[in-house]
Amino acid sequence: MHGRWAIILGISLLTAAPVKALTSEPYLRAGQETLSAEASEASTSEPYTAETQVTDDMVNRSREWLASYLDNLSGGLDSFFVDTFFSENILEDDVKGSRAKLSFYTRRELGDPVDYKFGISVNLELPNISERLNLLLQSEDEEAREADPLESIENNHYSAALRFILQESERWKTDIDTGVRWGLPPDPFTRLRARRYGYFAEWEVKATQTLSYYATKGWGEDTSLQMNYPLNIEKLFRINAKAAYLLNDDYFKLSYSGGLYHELSRRAALGYIAGASGDTEGYPSFYNYSVSVRYRRQIYKDWVFAEFAPELVWERDKDYETTPVIMFRIESVISK
Repeated sequence: MHGRWAIILGISLLTAAPVKALTSEPYLRAGQETLSAEASEASTSEPYTAETQVTDDMVNRSREWLASYLDNLSGGLDSFFVDTFFSENILEDDVKGSRAKLSFYTRRELGDPVDYKFGISVNLELPNISERLNLLLQSEDEEAREADPLESIENNHYSAALRFILQESERWKTDIDTGVRWGLPPDPFTRLRARRYGYFAEWEVKATQTLSYYATKGWGEDTSLQMNYPLNIEKLFRINAKAAYLLNDDYFKLSYSGGLYHELSRRAALGYIAGASGDTEGYPSFYNYSVSVRYRRQIYKDWVFAEFAPELVWERDKDYETTPVIMFRIESVISK
């Protein structure tokens, strides 16, 4: 009996949901009717004494509710949460449906002027034409930043493409994009992407291979590997590795990073990230390093976010001097 009371008391302290359920109007009305009937019967025999009977059914219902609650909570921070909350791959993620991301951020590196960048990415499903056909609109120059906020919008390079999904299953996703990168002159391109999903013990693995052709740059390919490991119901560890090859350059650009993502609440999260980048020109080497903390929070409903990210960078071009960087971003992620 004491063990059952301890379970009920512990569950009541952990969550307010059962309390809300037990204080709803239908429950109170049913409880009042029961108490009234018991009181009438007791008044004819002996004084009424209130007593709550702890039954096996009550304990089982509480246990099932808590198990369901913890299961839902454990699913709150996984690779989907990181991708959608931090919007790292809003166009190339695996969420079905139309979606769009608009972002505007400012970045200040010590010793350099403040710069700005505007970004947009839109994925529109076209079910009236084909269930496998999507329309993509996006800004492409990830590294291009301007000293003036308006110029960051005007001087950006945008592309439009049609994506046809060749195959989509639990293990594979293959698609092909054909479009134009707008500019003078226009730059038509084609991309073929194959993605493989796998699970090894507790690791969730996602490998992506992309083969592309741009009229101005020629043939190229990107290989990326992402590995996610849930540490507990609030923390996820992620490893990213990427190698990009351009046939006309004849060397690989390399980048690696590791991050710990911590869900502080349903509206806020922290990311602790360290990375390195380099290339194989001459010989394989890494020459840029960085560590950063990203704090991201929902500031309006569930689609407007603000992010603050202090960072330290060590770059070969600056003789590996420690350079502080501050970044602030405002972003909206819209999906149906």
